[in-house]
Amino acid sequence: MKRIVITSLVTSFLLIGLVGLFLLVGFMQDPKFVGSSSEWINAQPEEIWDYLTAVEDIPNRRREVVKIEILKKDGFGNPIQWKETPDMGGYMIFESEMYEKPKLWKVRLSDSSFKMLGTWTYELTPKNNGTLFEVTEESEIFNITVRGAYFLSGRDATLQKELEMIRNRFSGR
Repeated sequence: MKRIVITSLVTSFLLIGLVGLFLLVGFMQDPKFVGSSSEWINAQPEEIWDYLTAVEDIPNRRREVVKIEILKKDGFGNPIQWKETPDMGGYMIFESEMYEKPKLWKVRLSDSSFKMLGTWTYELTPKNNGTLFEVTEESEIFNITVRGAYFLSGRDATLQKELEMIRNRFSGR
């Protein structure tokens, strides 16, 4: 019986220590992040643009997004504000800030249950019978738990996921 109590106490202290370390790591991280990533893609800017801006199709491209709700559309029927529901619950509301087809799209995360805000700027430049695709993130995470999770996955994880999504869609051409 004494052995079980000691084992339970040691396990409890270890778990509390790990949680404390995780929170400390999140606390120590800079809330602000600016990063950019680019790659040449074997596709025309219009093809990438159509794929990238098909907001309603996001759940088919990103498995962590289970639902998209279009909140507002412009006069041409393009979504300019939408709500993403991830598989872990919560929400993120995005707004299209700048829309220069097929060159530049700036999206702003205006509200989030994860206590994050930011912008993602997508630039498409014709180059060598393809497109130079560049995505720039400027974000801020106010929640130390979310900052800790981003530290573990890599602060540029969102950038890399965006680039990988485009790369996978247009590879093998």
